Amino acid sequence: MANYENVLVDVEDGVATITLNRPEKLNAISEGLRSDLEAALRELNPGDSVRVIRLKAAGRAFCAGYDLTPGRVQTGKATAPRGSHAWELGESRIGTDRESLRESVHRWLWIWSYRKPIVAQVQGYCLAGGGEIIGVCDIVFAAEDARFGHPAARALGIPVTLGMWPAKIGMLKTKELLFSGDMIDGREAERIGMINRAIPGDRLDEETMGYCKRIARLPLDALSVHKHVTNRWFEIAGLRTAAAEGAEFDAIYHETASLREFERISKEQGLKSALSWRDEPFGDGRARRQD
Repeated sequence: MANYENVLVDVEDGVATITLNRPEKLNAISEGLRSDLEAALRELNPGDSVRVIRLKAAGRAFCAGYDLTPGRVQTGKATAPRGSHAWELGESRIGTDRESLRESVHRWLWIWSYRKPIVAQVQGYCLAGGGEIIGVCDIVFAAEDARFGHPAARALGIPVTLGMWPAKIGMLKTKELLFSGDMIDGREAERIGMINRAIPGDRLDEETMGYCKRIARLPLDALSVHKHVTNRWFEIAGLRTAAAEGAEFDAIYHETASLREFERISKEQGLKSALSWRDEPFGDGRARRQD
């Protein structure tokens, strides 16, 4: 296996464990982390000596979302004019943003279509982009005290795939979480169908690995058929088309005054101040540094 800067890879008994490894950033999704995750999956794709992927994370959080470090927030930029004719005036900010978001959806759906089962193991925070990661996984086990949600709904935008929430937890719960930006714990996430099992934290690693080794006893041909025929039901119902729409609506959200103000505060006063500005009206200080 190649050595990656942002993920670790280990193989045991037909199970490859990929560990997100930016614990100092709560495994926030940078371009480097995302590219390393995709590269590791591509390297593990050939052959059947690895039949199951376990996806976990180092440190106290699974993934706090996309990296919002000032300067990293990318919402599209207008291109510079090259002349006075209409075709020389450059692209709009919403146009470049939409194209970037369309590419992001395509990348998430590539993981959704991966031929081997992917089992996520979640501890701590799983917010915003973290929800998109587990949304394209096949099975999700989480600690009972793990935290799920999208606080960024309050000022920044939507997860482009919505974490597959409409398909997994339904219309009402999806709206409830997006309208408030509130978080739920692992027990509630299991109850509403966002995850498969909520497990006491001290048993999470053992039980998740045990499940992965159990299903790795099936031939890869069978696992791939089981995965893709189930996915196909939702794709026929319109899941891929609906996911693609996320790019359109997120690009619209990125034109709001609230996002511009968040970006201004983050740039001038720092990310912590921007998160406090966003979350204090909700009385939810736990979200301030976490997404």
